Amino acid sequence: MVIFYGRYSLRTKTYDHKELGLDESYGHLKFQLYQTFFFLFFIPVFPITRFWKVKDKLTNKEVPTDAELRTKLFKTEARTKTPYWTYIGFFVLMTPVLFLIGMLVLNLTKEITRSAEKGIESIEKRQENNKLNAETEDKIEDPAKKDIYYIKMIEMVPKTDAYGNKKGFKKGARRSLEYSILDFSKDSIRLKLANTATYYSKRLVLKEDVQVAKKDLIDISGSYKTLYLYNTIKINNNLVQAEAVFAIDEIERNP
Repeated sequence: MVIFYGRYSLRTKTYDHKELGLDESYGHLKFQLYQTFFFLFFIPVFPITRFWKVKDKLTNKEVPTDAELRTKLFKTEARTKTPYWTYIGFFVLMTPVLFLIGMLVLNLTKEITRSAEKGIESIEKRQENNKLNAETEDKIEDPAKKDIYYIKMIEMVPKTDAYGNKKGFKKGARRSLEYSILDFSKDSIRLKLANTATYYSKRLVLKEDVQVAKKDLIDISGSYKTLYLYNTIKINNNLVQAEAVFAIDEIERNP
């Protein structure tokens, strides 16, 4: 039967009495140091322990040792390094593990780097948006007659259940609108929709001429919000065809 794992001992070195610093009374003996190790598929994996065999040179039979000799042998053993080959199997087994750990660390490093880059991009984008929003708010607070407002619109179409009851909204058509300034006051701006024929919708009617509070325009300078730049169209059960949300994309200031 083939044994694939277990313990085994090999002689690593043989000493004579002179190498151990012993006197001539030990000259007829040889001193053999053995290494015991655990093996897997006949490959040494890790060392376990070491021991000595003291034999007669002529008969090759093992002889007993006294306390003084054992002390000498233990000191020699302590100075002797464990053979590197006893770790071969350990390194063989650990190589794929270390490779996998290395790949995981590499992927984790890439992911952390990617996340950091996204975070930096997000911060830079937020700072840029904040700057644009601040510039937009300044133009709203201090309007000029030739300002052109580019406003994005998303139709919000109501959803209904089997009984015709409203159950929230879903996003509908998206449009880009252009408005010019007719006049303005301290608290509001009167806007005129340009090219009205290009903004036709069967679900709602955009107002061609609308007075809007400055604070409401500032509200839609950063994100989509409801602003009644339109009139709703109702169907038979008084359910509106669509609502809409708006966001200022840009205010173009012309000299």
